[in-house]
This record gives sequence, C-alpha cells and structure tokens, in this order.
Amino acid sequence: MTSENPEQQKKERYESLRKRIDEFKPTWDKNVVIQYKNESIAILRRETGKQVEFIIAFDDLTREGYRLMVVDESESDSGGHFYFQNMKFLGNRVTE
Repeated sequence: MTSENPEQQKKERYESLRKRIDEFKPTWDKNVVIQYKNESIAILRRETGKQVEFIIAFDDLTREGYRLMVVDESESDSGGHFYFQNMKFLGNRVTE
C-alpha cells in the first residue's frame, strides 16, 4: 500500500528499487559488448578493438525487435553505451 506522505513514497520507491537489484545484477556484465539484456531492454557498449562484436550484437538485437533509443557517448575515449528497447514493450504495455 502506498502512503500519501511524499517522503514515505520516496522511501518505498527506493526500497522497491533495492529489492529488484538482485534480479537484474546477475545478468549485467560490464566487461562485454552486450552489458545487459532482458526481454524489454538491452545495453551495448562500443569499445575500441571490438567493432565486429559490436556490429554482430547490434544486428542480432535489431533482428529480435529491439530498436536503438539512446546513445551515451560520455566515455568517448573508450566507446559509449547504446540503449535499446524491444518494440513489444511500448510504455508499460506489451504489444504482440
């Protein structure tokens, strides 16, 4: 049950987030091209010297229905992050 108190709501959101970390973290790997992937999102990392691996992963994701949504080039020296969303998951609903 959600509280009407804004501070309590923040606390409940944070607690919910912390509980879900155990679900997501085991499949996250910061040392590979596909850093994270589940049925709705994927995160690729482009690195120097791994261009072919990146192209293959990018191709696989788009064939599976994922579309590139955001590119974060903040780590321009070592590459960047590419965030994908599976098009079946638009907003909070699943489409078939």
